[in-house]
Amino acid sequence: MKRLALVALVLAFAGCHQSHQSEPATLTFARGADSQKLDPADVDDGESIKVLVNISQGLVRFRHGTTEPEPCLATSWTISTDGLIYTFKLREGVRFHDGTPLDAQAAAFSFLRQMDKSNPAHLPGAVFAYWSAMFNMITAVEVVDPMTLRLQLREPNAPLLASLCIPAAHLISPKFIDQQHPVGTGPFRFVEWVPNERIVLQANPDYWEGKPKIQRLVFKVVPDSATRLIQLQTGQIQAMDGIDPNDLPIIKLDKALQLLTAPGLNVCYLSFNCQKPPLDNKVLRRAIAAAINKKDIIDDVYRGAAIVARNPLPPFVAGHNDAIPEQLYETTKPWPALKTPLRLEVMTNPRPYLPNPLRAAEMIKSDLAKIQVPVEIVPNEWGAHLSRTSHGDHEMALMGWVGDNGDADNFLYVLLDKDTATLGSALNICFWMNDPYHDLMVAARRELDPKKRAALYRKSQEIIFDEAPMVPLAHAESLMACRANTDGILFEVNGDILFYKATVK
Repeated sequence: MKRLALVALVLAFAGCHQSHQSEPATLTFARGADSQKLDPADVDDGESIKVLVNISQGLVRFRHGTTEPEPCLATSWTISTDGLIYTFKLREGVRFHDGTPLDAQAAAFSFLRQMDKSNPAHLPGAVFAYWSAMFNMITAVEVVDPMTLRLQLREPNAPLLASLCIPAAHLISPKFIDQQHPVGTGPFRFVEWVPNERIVLQANPDYWEGKPKIQRLVFKVVPDSATRLIQLQTGQIQAMDGIDPNDLPIIKLDKALQLLTAPGLNVCYLSFNCQKPPLDNKVLRRAIAAAINKKDIIDDVYRGAAIVARNPLPPFVAGHNDAIPEQLYETTKPWPALKTPLRLEVMTNPRPYLPNPLRAAEMIKSDLAKIQVPVEIVPNEWGAHLSRTSHGDHEMALMGWVGDNGDADNFLYVLLDKDTATLGSALNICFWMNDPYHDLMVAARRELDPKKRAALYRKSQEIIFDEAPMVPLAHAESLMACRANTDGILFEVNGDILFYKATVK
């Protein structure tokens, strides 16, 4: 009996040991809010993009640590001398997660479904905001041969190649089902989505660059930054973003953790709805801009992990106008007291460009009280905040933008051109319509000479300074933290976090 018991014990131990050995390597990443949807063509929020860049890919992608395009699902490309024809040679042997082979016909699907409203995959509820903002010059998508795709343009578009790196230009399977079940070619496959709790991905064993070293990748929603940090310290999660700057000393002193940083290709700003009185008056907008102490916000909200924004454009992006002052206007006499407070809408979730939105709103309210402009703070959950601002339901709103392609067009055109101010899908939530500014945006898109383009963008920032449709506040340093036993996470300049080279020891 003792012998049998001993054998049973040994077998049980071996079974436990074998089970432990076969457990999939899982990396859990915690973030402050959930994704909105998982259709790369129809997302404009960072939490959705954060997941999708690990599932789907485009013809080209950014070389690690830069915003320079390099081959991805296309191995090479040519651009006609007039800048109107882009021809791509596709990578052989790639399959979508559902087994569909990548060829030119399949690649064309992802573009055609956006540009053709009669396409069955042009879903009724989709807005395709990026297509109208960044790809509306594409007039035709042609299958040249089984592995060659051609894009024809109405006019030259200098940032197009860089724009093709972003999720809106990612390729998804022609067997696309809906916006909750993405099917790409990337290193991870979609498994499940439990709203406001987690999104689970699994390693793609057929990934063309080789199977990832982690088996499961979990995006976990943990709204409170302090709770996220505790979970990181205790090993419940392996990585997180949305770091409270007040916690930076804790992370730096903890040998079990490591801090990852990237330059801030972003802007946080106060948006004025220029269509709503009294904010249709630029004198009031300028008075508000003059009253806001940006330096205090940098010191208090960001704890110094940001720089004051002169313009919507980060200072290291070509075309930034250094002549615009940090504090936009000289303070003038107090504005005549308003009968009703201005409503300042603010997201409750931390964002990469704004770690403590409610604190920033309180500081702005305090500053405006000094010029007799009363403010009512209206907190919104992130999804509701996006919906209200894109529909123009706000008067003032705190908002931000993380650059997609490292080009000035991606900030100045996307955030402030009249083309992107369509109610319901607006990225220009200032709803500022300025024809001279629009003409500069169009001219800069068509200009292929980098120096001439930069000059056009500098001139456009002078108009922004004069009209004050927004108050640029800060360019935040991109921050994330992970356990010291993790390695290989790629933290990109545009804020993308890629896990296909990640390991967990």
